Order: sequence, then C-alpha cells, then structure tokens
Amino acid sequence: MSKTLWPYAEAERILEIYPDAAPFRLETGYGPSGAPHIGTFAEVARTTWVAMALSDLRASRMAPGAEKDKAWEIVVFSDDMDGLRKVPLNMPADLGEHLGKPLCDIPDPFGCHASYAHHNNALLCGMLDRYGFRYTFKASHDQYRGGVFDDGLRIILEKVEEVRALIIPTMKEANRQEWSPFFPICETCGRIYSTRVTGYHADRGTLTYVCDTATGGRPGCGRAAEMPVTGGRVKVGWKVDWALRWFTLGVHYEMYGKDLIESAELSRKIVKVLGGRPPVDSFYEMFLDETGSKISKSVGKGLTVDTWLTYAPRESMLLFLIKNPRKAKKLSWDVVARTVDEYIDLISKHYEGERPDPFRDELEFVWPDPPGRSPYEYPVSYTLLFTVMANIGIADPDLIAERVWNYRGRIPESDAFLQQLLRHAAAYYRDRVEPGKRPAEVPPEHLPLILKYAEFLDVERTPEEIQHQSFLIPREAGLEPGPFFKTLYGVLSGQEQGPRLGPFVRMIGQPRVAARLREAASSRSSLQNASGP
Repeated sequence: MSKTLWPYAEAERILEIYPDAAPFRLETGYGPSGAPHIGTFAEVARTTWVAMALSDLRASRMAPGAEKDKAWEIVVFSDDMDGLRKVPLNMPADLGEHLGKPLCDIPDPFGCHASYAHHNNALLCGMLDRYGFRYTFKASHDQYRGGVFDDGLRIILEKVEEVRALIIPTMKEANRQEWSPFFPICETCGRIYSTRVTGYHADRGTLTYVCDTATGGRPGCGRAAEMPVTGGRVKVGWKVDWALRWFTLGVHYEMYGKDLIESAELSRKIVKVLGGRPPVDSFYEMFLDETGSKISKSVGKGLTVDTWLTYAPRESMLLFLIKNPRKAKKLSWDVVARTVDEYIDLISKHYEGERPDPFRDELEFVWPDPPGRSPYEYPVSYTLLFTVMANIGIADPDLIAERVWNYRGRIPESDAFLQQLLRHAAAYYRDRVEPGKRPAEVPPEHLPLILKYAEFLDVERTPEEIQHQSFLIPREAGLEPGPFFKTLYGVLSGQEQGPRLGPFVRMIGQPRVAARLREAASSRSSLQNASGP
C-alpha cells in the first residue's frame, strides 16, 4: 500500500507519541439513540484503515523475517447510558413516554431485545459483523454498572472543582452555578436529566441530589437522596465521559466529527486532571443529506449502509469513504451511481496497467486482495445500465443483459461482477429512478433538431458518429449543445442527464431511439396545434 495516504499520516502521529504501545487501542463512539447509519460505518472503516496502516508501518520497521505486528484493537463504544432527548423520526412515537431515561433502561419498542439501546447496539454489531470488521464492543452500561469506571469516577469526585473549572468558562452564565459533571439516575422515576446535584462527599464516595427538573414534558418526581458515584448509579456528562473512557481504557487514538472539536479539547484537559494521557486525535468533516444538513441518528434521516449496498457493490461505498475525511461529503442517490462508475473505472485501469489517477492508491485499501484477473470484462458503466432500463421502462436484468450482448458481444459466464451490477442497477432504477420520471418537455426550438437527429439515426452509425452529431446539430442551428442534450435525455430516459449518448443510443438500438424522438416531436406538435396561435 502507498504510504502517502492519509491513514499512514495518522499512523505516523500515533507512533510518534506512543511508539511502544502494545496493543494499540483505537476507539470509535456510537450513540444508540437511533439506528446506525453510514456515518457510523464510516468512522469504524476509517479507524480500521488507520489501524492497518499502523500495523504496516510498525512491521516495516521490524527486523527482516519477524512476524508481522497485528497488535491493535478497535474499541467500538456505545454511549447507551445517555438519556433519550427526542424520538427519532424512524422510531415508534410511544418512545416519547421514556424521554429523559437512560437508553439502556428504555424497553425495546420492537420487543426483541432487553432494551431500546440493546436493540440499536445489536443493529450496530450486526452491521459490523456482516462486513468483517475486527473490533471489541463495549457498552456504557456494562462499564458503569460493572464497576470498570469506578476508580475514574472516584477521582472525578475528588477533583470535581478542577473539572468544573475547566468546563464552566465554556457555559452560559445562567447555567454555571449548579452545573455538575455528574448526572445521577433518579432511584424513583429512573430519569437522568431530571436530577440536580446538591452536594459532594468525596470522603464517603457519594453525592446528594434532588429530582426537581422538568424533562420530556414531565416535572421531576421530587426525590432527594444521597448515593454513591460508583456502580452505575450516576453517569458523567459527555465531555467528562469521553475523558473517563480514554483514561480507563487506555485509548491511543480516536477520530471524531468536526462538530466535536471543542469537546475533544476539553476532554483532553480533563483526562490530564485524572492523571492520564490523552490520545492522538483527529477530526473529520460531516456527512450531509440532500438538503445540506448534517446526518444524525437522533433525527433518523440519511442513507444507510444497507440501502447503499442494495444498489451498489460494497467496494464502491468504501471508495467513497476512503477519500479525504477532512472534506464534507454530501450523500445523495446520484452519489451512489457516480461512485460505482468511478470504482468500475479504477478496476479497469488496474488491470489495463494504465497510469493511475489520484485515487488509484485508495483502491488498495478498499480492495486489498484483487483477483488474478479482472472481475469485470465489459466497458459498460453502471449509469448506462439503469438509464437503458429507464428508456425501455423495465427493470429486468436479463433483458438489459441481452441489450449489453447486442452491443458488446455475449457476457462471459465468468463475469459475475457484471451480473451483480445488473441486479444492483435494476434495484436502483426501480426504487430511485422510475418514481421520479416525468414526461419530457421539448422546447419549440428543439423540435426540428430532434427530427433531424432521428433522421440521422435511420442509417447505422458508430457510437463516435452519434456522439459527434449530438453536438453538431444544435451548433449548426446556432444553439448551445447543453440544452439540446437535456432534451434528448429527457425524451429517452425521463431525466435531465445520463451516460455518454453515443454508447447509450447504440445499446438501446438506433431504430428504437429514432422512433422515441419522432413520437416526442409529434406529441409536442399536437400540443402546439391544440393550444392555437
């Protein structure tokens, strides 16, 4: 693998600070307020790439013949003692009666796991297991209630004013006086956000609290009591909790979203107060939905791993994720199609021995063990396949395969990858393209042009001739080619853009395209005549 890629830069940073760590412990975090989405998958994938680079670098510096170092562990940590603040859009509304309770104490609305958090944790682990990740899962409630965090919690209690001194300056003035790093879980109502700490007793390892704060539309139950800070009776707030994990688990590296930069800086300071050493850390830009908003589990929107993999090969998603994590990525359905085509182009170049483009090195991470020969022997794009389906109006892989055969020659029996692409393209067309198809609008100035184009196609042409003519016809009429292309794609596929026209027209068949163009021109002319002068 090329050692110029960003995972190697991250690995070098880790080795500089922790040269003798064994094993290296890398952490990723997950909030099970909602089902895991592609952002969750991405964080684990990116952390895994850093671990792979770390192992590779250390192995390269070992004596010749020494066994390759695989001493790394990725801890996938679920913050399932956090309280439920709002009900995700894709979850049952009756979860609302449990607002303010720890996620691990809320009944599973689907009735298949011990709690709502257990349900979402299972979704996370199932996703990671399906795609072969190497990781250690840790749930917050196990660490708190199993006593793993007890020593760190006692230290926080002893140094509570030092911790407060770090956090309070970052808060609004009105919230400073009563802020506490501890969130007691009320012994009566079971809520974590309705309690307020009223005193600390480090000599007894306890605190006192009162449950008098409204949460989830409900007032506090009024309980006042003293309780130990150990044994899972309390949880510490987010920034302190992060530091507690780093301190207790001995984390050497963690990535996080750009929105957590300030939180990470405070957590680094807090872990030093606890007597620990902060990990090497790094931020990544966020995933955005079609509107440009951050994708969030708690909102319940966004492209999931499973939906991507319904429509495209796994390697295409990994290729999308391996690119510069410091650049925000907008997730929309056309991104899926573009990335599949990019992946097809890369594997073609890999086997043809062409000069690599900037992402050739990334291919080595997403496809570490390529087969001895190309798994894909046809120069046909993914976009072309589902656009042909749009023209024919049928999501039938076998029918499209026949069109491919007519254009390129019969598919070899061994080309399983193309068969897979056909299945993916059929699903993509059926679910993502067909529902959005609209009747084509043919501008009046394009009527004679599409008829001229149809006449040109009455004689058999090469893809290059067809492509050239699609530019030449509008230019001879004194028009720009762009709008004419938009009209052609609208007539042929119900979309504003598509694959390269020459191969597209040849694959559909020139007679079929010519007939479709004449039909569109006739419909437009009839509409004009009906509307009158």
